[in-house]
Amino acid sequence: MPEERNHNLNRRTFLQQMGAGTAGLTLEPSAPKGKPDRRPNVLFILPDEWRAQALGCMGNSDVRTPHLDKVASDGIVFRHTLANTPVCCPARANIQTGMYTSRNGMVANDLRLRESLIGMGTLFSRAGYRTAYVGKWHLDGGPRMPGFVPPGPRRHGYQVWAANECNHNYFYNWFFRDADAPIIATRYMPDVWTDLATEFLYEAQNEQLFFLMVAPGAPHDPYIVPQKV
Repeated sequence: MPEERNHNLNRRTFLQQMGAGTAGLTLEPSAPKGKPDRRPNVLFILPDEWRAQALGCMGNSDVRTPHLDKVASDGIVFRHTLANTPVCCPARANIQTGMYTSRNGMVANDLRLRESLIGMGTLFSRAGYRTAYVGKWHLDGGPRMPGFVPPGPRRHGYQVWAANECNHNYFYNWFFRDADAPIIATRYMPDVWTDLATEFLYEAQNEQLFFLMVAPGAPHDPYIVPQKV
């Protein structure tokens, strides 16, 4: 798909290409009988508190983001997408469910997203995608730490899991897979999330279609990064 067309895609066109409706998001379970499945794999990057203006591909010459610029040039950029509730949990719930906070109930931080709601992970899973979530979840309510979200409906359709509820200690952190024993990470946490996402991509590249959401906690404060080598 040409770069210019990618950048001019709107939500309706994107959903049509995915086999999705525009009134309420649904995904086709497979390609029509006798035809190859040409639906794309999907990598959704959800950094925390990163404004769109702080990207080279959005015209900011003071910010160097060459890798994200390359992802943007090869993928889809929604240039007129706004966070109508720009607080962590509400914004995440809006993205996952496609609903306003007045409908999904996530009107503040540290609430639990209702298990009865149908979100992106469930929809892509039903459509035959292998779904994965890596990073900060912050939709399970209750204490932020240790932050274990058990397998099942509280993960809202994500089959592969390497995440925690919410922890912004970037040099001593942990995540969980399917057991409640934390996996300690002492490196810079955005690097850890990236490695986990890359691990999934390598494993999934020759398998079924995949939908991967990567949600690093940075650049949310505290604004501490590794020393330049």
